[in-house]
Amino acid sequence: MEKSEKLSILDDLIKLETVNGNEELVAEYLKELFNKHQIEVELVKNDEHRFNLIASINNGANKTLGFTGHEDVVAPVNDKEWHYGPFNPKHIDGKIFGRGTSDMKSGLAGLAIAMIELNEDINFKGNIKFIATVGEELGEIGAKQLSQKGFADDLNALIVGEPSNASSKLIMDKLIHSGLIKIPRSNPSSYGRHALFCAHKGSIDYKVISHGKAAHSSMPEAGINALDNLIAFYNKQSEYFNGLSDDDEILGKIVPAVTIMKAGDQENTIPDYAEMNVKIRTIPEYNNDKLANDLKNIINKLNESPRMSLEFEEKSSNWPVKTDMDSNFLKMAHQSYQEVFEQGALAVGAPGGTDASQFVRANPELEVIVAGPGNESAHQVNEFVFEDDYLQYINIYKKIATKYFE
Repeated sequence: MEKSEKLSILDDLIKLETVNGNEELVAEYLKELFNKHQIEVELVKNDEHRFNLIASINNGANKTLGFTGHEDVVAPVNDKEWHYGPFNPKHIDGKIFGRGTSDMKSGLAGLAIAMIELNEDINFKGNIKFIATVGEELGEIGAKQLSQKGFADDLNALIVGEPSNASSKLIMDKLIHSGLIKIPRSNPSSYGRHALFCAHKGSIDYKVISHGKAAHSSMPEAGINALDNLIAFYNKQSEYFNGLSDDDEILGKIVPAVTIMKAGDQENTIPDYAEMNVKIRTIPEYNNDKLANDLKNIINKLNESPRMSLEFEEKSSNWPVKTDMDSNFLKMAHQSYQEVFEQGALAVGAPGGTDASQFVRANPELEVIVAGPGNESAHQVNEFVFEDDYLQYINIYKKIATKYFE
């Protein structure tokens, strides 16, 4: 495929306004693109105007490599602060500006083009499944739906095209020195701004509700203070998390955060209702389901008191992702970066999550790397991707796939 067409495909995707919905526009565009190149496509409806897309090439190999990216983008934040329209891509000084350039329509387009070019290569004998999802930015709803329907069951390894680079070596150094990412063993001693993620934390979002009995504040013993009971759980929860000692070499420790707490309506009334919301960033050493069950057991124990009435409501559970630093799949990725950029790339843990959480939950043996042309400008005003990064990642994806099936 000519360079001009590759750039045109990315521009076309950026122009499609798919902020938390309307991903049908991207699915239909990719369907037409794949059909043009004789690649089998299936659309899976999630909701009105929301379609996941699955494209496949099958050469009879005994394993399948997955390519995945999401079709949605976050809101532009404030259109007036953009130097150019967020959905009007501009190519300036080697950069492409627009919402989704970094996260992650450049990765999505790059994976799609790599798949098309692999399909046209008569020497390529592998099986590739391309998965484009809806709603990654708000709950990974497309990946969850597809995982439950078995679309990840036949995958042996997966490349997620989310942004994984920094825009400069200076930014990469700052990220490392801040502790946001750390360099584990088996990494190059010298590095630039290019990286790939071999792991990222999972998460559990939950709410704990405390029911009490209202009473006048002058007679608190006549009521049951829902906030007091909620704080009792809060303290037990803190003891539990402080007792978890395992530390992942790439991802660090489990990080719990109480983010919302609500109780009471007026100063002279004992609150009969209280709630708090918590987000836990999880690591592979502690199974998400076990963590949730342990917290429920704490609540069950507290509820043995007749003055306690606590409820646990799990809102979401996204599993942590980790591929062994010594895996052949990761070695192939390192080799591919070296060949394309002529410089080693760091393999690190990602600070944020991806759709891979849902696919790994359905297929626990799945090996995953996150590798994409974007950078830290994702979700920001004047988001951009380097044009050369976008084009070179197409080559990286092809090289990894070729090595995987050698």
